[in-house]
Amino acid sequence: MWEVRTDRGPGSPGSGLRNLRESGATGQLAPELGNALRREPQLLHRMARSLLDLHFPPSLHSELCEAVGLDLESEETGRLSAIRRKRDRRMRELVLTAYEYRCAFCGYDGRIGAVPVGLEAAHVRWWAFGGPDDVDNGLCLCALHHKLFDKGVLGVDEHHRILVSQRFVGHSPAAREHVTALAGRPLVGPQPGARPVAVGHRAWHTRQVFRGDPRPAVPA
Repeated sequence: MWEVRTDRGPGSPGSGLRNLRESGATGQLAPELGNALRREPQLLHRMARSLLDLHFPPSLHSELCEAVGLDLESEETGRLSAIRRKRDRRMRELVLTAYEYRCAFCGYDGRIGAVPVGLEAAHVRWWAFGGPDDVDNGLCLCALHHKLFDKGVLGVDEHHRILVSQRFVGHSPAAREHVTALAGRPLVGPQPGARPVAVGHRAWHTRQVFRGDPRPAVPA
């Protein structure tokens, strides 16, 4: 989709910003793709939908679309539908049950009647990167902590304690209470007999998603 040229000719020198600048790298859409987009403008929306589903967790889709000015709510493609049908829709119920309908980071357990509100099943290793729809690849998280987990602000260490990135900055009492104070706390759950987060999935998230170094544990 994207062609890169440098002072030395075609081809990318890598993704490092310094290498790109030093080589005079410039980029443009492949001519064939540019022509196709001019013939069929809706192709942009279908491509965006597919790329989002293939490379990012759903909790980040709306934020990414807003950042680039795309409104994809009414767009859907057969390919995306096929991809979504492959997901095991039982995962949410299995993960929420394993964690007894409580956020694994803060313990939030809100309901309207018998229906949980604001609780989600988060993939530890993103589904787009080979993460299975299994309980040991899931965490029950409230909507806030799910977003922060997918953004790399929060993570889980080898002892199943919460990591908080040093890159996160928040001075309000709410930011301290709901984020920075979590550093070093043990996860809430899962219940006895349920599989905890698998080592490989946890390590993938720490390596690929968690940002920077963790903050030291907050004294009790």
